[in-house]
Amino acid sequence: MSDKQSPTTKRKRKQRTTRHKHHFVANLEADILLRVRARQDLSRVELASQLKLAPSTVGAYVDRLIAEGFLVEWQKPERDYGRPPTLLALNPGGGFFVGVDFDAQKLLATIVDFSDRPIRQIQKNILAGDTADQVIGKIEQSIQELTNGQMKDVLGIGIGVPGSTDVQQQVALGYAHIQGWENIPLGKLLSKRFNLDIFLENNIRSMALAELWFGQGRGLDTFVCIGIRTGIAAGIISRSELLHGEKNLAGEIRGWLCPVGPINRQNGGPQQLSGAWSCAGLQTLEKVASIPAILKKIRDGINAGQETVLNSLGDTFNFEDVIYAAAKNDGLVIGVLADVAQTLGWVCCQLNGLFNPPKIILAGPLVELGDSFLRPLQSATNEFCAESGQTAPVIVNSELGIFNGALGAAALALHKWKPVRVTA
Repeated sequence: MSDKQSPTTKRKRKQRTTRHKHHFVANLEADILLRVRARQDLSRVELASQLKLAPSTVGAYVDRLIAEGFLVEWQKPERDYGRPPTLLALNPGGGFFVGVDFDAQKLLATIVDFSDRPIRQIQKNILAGDTADQVIGKIEQSIQELTNGQMKDVLGIGIGVPGSTDVQQQVALGYAHIQGWENIPLGKLLSKRFNLDIFLENNIRSMALAELWFGQGRGLDTFVCIGIRTGIAAGIISRSELLHGEKNLAGEIRGWLCPVGPINRQNGGPQQLSGAWSCAGLQTLEKVASIPAILKKIRDGINAGQETVLNSLGDTFNFEDVIYAAAKNDGLVIGVLADVAQTLGWVCCQLNGLFNPPKIILAGPLVELGDSFLRPLQSATNEFCAESGQTAPVIVNSELGIFNGALGAAALALHKWKPVRVTA
């Protein structure tokens, strides 16, 4: 047989080699951008050292990223000796990323520039009767509004999706609180609609990413973010990476069977745990500590004739009213929240035993209660951990506000995005 290759074979081989080269270049440049994003005081020499490449090689890639508008150079203020080093930073004008986060009640969306700074934010209500198609329509409408219909400078879109999600296949697998939300190829639908890369993630994991990159988890190798809204889940960061698990179920704690009260109380507050927290049965965490569960318990108390400042609102009160009542030291509301803090303290203790994080971050509407909820939660966590021989983690509130999930979704797209290198 002849060793000569046909022109077609040679052309295909060259195309494969070129594709491989472009893939390598895109990955390397994406890595450069991530390193600059993590520490915007890197010099070319430091960057070359981190990448273990020759400074001249790194310099060629940096020059191209500067020419394309993704990086800029700057200098620190002059010092007493020598020339100040030239450092690298992200160019805010390099492009935009959109992040969308939603549950059964609200949709929150943001657009950030290339240096992670939020430009605009919007929110929409999701109604109890909204179908999956209507929710998808609201997602598309929110993206249109954020970008003013101008998509040419948008580089990617991240979506924080409630419920179980296949992030590899970009499919929303299921969420019981939205009608028809099952096996939806959301990534494919939105990519076709906007002709952009779409990145899906569970919405609570999006919150964890926001905390990792911008919030209370910045600089930590390990932490857990517990997001409590219509549902409950945990975003777990291990070795600075988001933990997904084999079937993308890591952190799905909403179905954990948890011991619940009643708590014997003295003077309106919970006693110490020692012998005082009697377990009346097991319930799933979502039925104990989600926002709808908390509202239901307060309504049950009202229907049972308990006095509360919420009596005049009937069944129309929402969680903002609960926050108001807690600030007024309302007995019914404080009692319900104390029960929830005890159960969540038990959950934090179990998470501590599994992952041993130095910090557990609470995200969602409960954060608005401030120290009045955080203190009993930390106290319960301390006591449960002490009884099991553990050192309790520090419990903190997220400081990123209600748009933390949307910010995390935008940052997900921003971190996953790679410069396009077109094959000739």
